[in-house]
Amino acid sequence: MIQNNPALFSHYRLELKHKKMKKIILLIVSVIIAGSYSFAQEKAYAPTSFWDHWFIQGQVGGSYTVSEFHSKAKFGDLITPNVAISAGKYFSPVAGARLQVGGWQSKNYLEYTLNKQAKTGTYKVDYIQTSVDGLLNLTNLFMPYSPERGFNLIGIAGIGYAHGFGKDNIEGLGSIGRTNSIIPRVGFQGDFRISEAVSLNLEVIGNLYPDNFNGVVADKKYDGIVSALIGLTYNFTKGGFKMVDEADPAAIRSMNDKINELRGQIGSKDSEISRLKQELAVKPEPQIVIEKTKEIKEQTEVLMNAVVVFHIGSAKLEKNQDINIYNAARYLKDNPQVNVIVTGYADKSTGTAAINQRLSEQRAEAVANVLIEEHGISRSRITTKASGDREQLFPTDQWNRVVVFTAVTK
Repeated sequence: MIQNNPALFSHYRLELKHKKMKKIILLIVSVIIAGSYSFAQEKAYAPTSFWDHWFIQGQVGGSYTVSEFHSKAKFGDLITPNVAISAGKYFSPVAGARLQVGGWQSKNYLEYTLNKQAKTGTYKVDYIQTSVDGLLNLTNLFMPYSPERGFNLIGIAGIGYAHGFGKDNIEGLGSIGRTNSIIPRVGFQGDFRISEAVSLNLEVIGNLYPDNFNGVVADKKYDGIVSALIGLTYNFTKGGFKMVDEADPAAIRSMNDKINELRGQIGSKDSEISRLKQELAVKPEPQIVIEKTKEIKEQTEVLMNAVVVFHIGSAKLEKNQDINIYNAARYLKDNPQVNVIVTGYADKSTGTAAINQRLSEQRAEAVANVLIEEHGISRSRITTKASGDREQLFPTDQWNRVVVFTAVTK
């Protein structure tokens, strides 16, 4: 029996430790493979919150009214001032929306007869307008996105609500009443980048009003106002949209197959561990039981199944890696007798040895700082190391852009 044979007991104990270690290593590799799916290199945009990519605009300019007799007037006679204030948000580099309040005056040409004499003149109608516009960045739609591009052409299409204030005692016309109109509108805006936050905009937009907007109803169904505006745009989110690596479906399937294979191996190790535990269930000598139980526990606490992955050439921590650092911190808090070695790596296929060494140091320090500053882990419990590209843990380049954690008992 095992309890009467110390050598046999030691053999089973060692075999059990080895099985447990293999299981832990398989779990770590599974986590690394699952966490590295984001490095199948296709570009996408990082998710944004509701409060990202808002902007405000202020614009001034002039308007030209197209109505019943506009073609008989001089172009300059029908120009009136126009102002607009807008607030909006971009949902992606291509699509956005804005709410705008604007207006001022519409100037109209009139032909009439007074005292049997033919006369002409102009009159003004004051109005205010609120519009909801969809924005389509045509430059980003047809060209690769760049937040530093100096010029963007934006298409505008929307619908507005206009209130005309009416006017009394118009010679040759009398009085016109107040009007309320739903109006479609389309236009274009050129956006010229000044800085990360500020840009100059030039906009031309046309608004279609019902025929009674200017108080004259003739053979046309609609009146129109074409506005040309210049203004400034202030973007509250600086730097534009962030690019991230999007997973390749084929790479995901390959990684999932590998993970399932590792899970199968873990399952077989579980069966072997259960068998060995049953054989060890026979009560051994008390001192041997205490010593070996302690030794097994210490060995299982050496490794941690958390890794942090990085983009190519970067030591910047991405939001989707926060959970991996959190898991490492939680393990250290639950096991105060454990210290941790934070080791940074870089892939050998890019950069030079010197650059990769510095990059791996920066990656390790970035992770260590988060453990200290955000999770309250003492600096005395953390050792940082940098392997550069001297050691490649994995056969795929992208998988070696990592920081790994190694737990060490005090």
